[in-house]
Amino acid sequence: MNLPRPALLALLLCCATLACSLSQPVSEAPASQDVTPVVINLVIEPDGNQPPERPAPITPPPTSTITPFPSATPLPASPTPNATTFVEPAGCQRPSDDYTRITIGNATLNQRTFAMLQYAQELYGGTIPITGAGITQGSYNPGGVAASFGTHDGGGAVDLTVRNIPYDWSIKFEDIPRLIDALRTAGFAAFYRDEREGLPPHIHAIAIGDRELSPAAAEQLTGRYGYFRGFDGFPRENGVPLTPRYGSLVICQWMLDMGFQDMRGAPLPE
Repeated sequence: MNLPRPALLALLLCCATLACSLSQPVSEAPASQDVTPVVINLVIEPDGNQPPERPAPITPPPTSTITPFPSATPLPASPTPNATTFVEPAGCQRPSDDYTRITIGNATLNQRTFAMLQYAQELYGGTIPITGAGITQGSYNPGGVAASFGTHDGGGAVDLTVRNIPYDWSIKFEDIPRLIDALRTAGFAAFYRDEREGLPPHIHAIAIGDRELSPAAAEQLTGRYGYFRGFDGFPRENGVPLTPRYGSLVICQWMLDMGFQDMRGAPLPE
């Protein structure tokens, strides 16, 4: 483009003036001038009529506490049941201490033994008359019957028939167990004897606790073959005791009071 000379000069002058104005420094705000911050409060209107939700309060976690276990209280020891607690059999009755001697037929007895026989007759309830004609040998009969080996020499010993007297001579086998039980409950060590012991059938009885027993009779209570050891009271050549054919051991409180006890299972004397 070709401009006339006067126009070109005017253009140059304008550009120079503009350059001078642009080169002036921008003045800074005085240092002491305060700048006030602008605070904008933003309020958010809730929708509808619902109240604004508030943040849930922060609950501090519970403090852990350690509760000590209570000290163990020892329980009282339970009483140990006694496996050998004594239970007295029904019908036990302590005999009297009357040792007055009496005669029944051809037999001599003390009153204590006879009263025990009377009680046994009541318990037995059968027909064999063990307080009268049924007595075949009494006490205080030293050397009277050799086969008795001294058991009838003192008091408390008596032999009783098992025959159906006075009706006949038959043996009342069905009555033997009942008669043995009755005699033992009344306080006798009572045993059945027959041909196996080389004797006629009968019941041999020793009054427990009789203070006038012969040594041989006392052995039939607590000796090697004795009643309180669970045996039949009859000594044997081989030394081996046998259990009775009828009945079992009967122990009453009065026997314990006199010092007798259950000796079954105890070591045997020689």
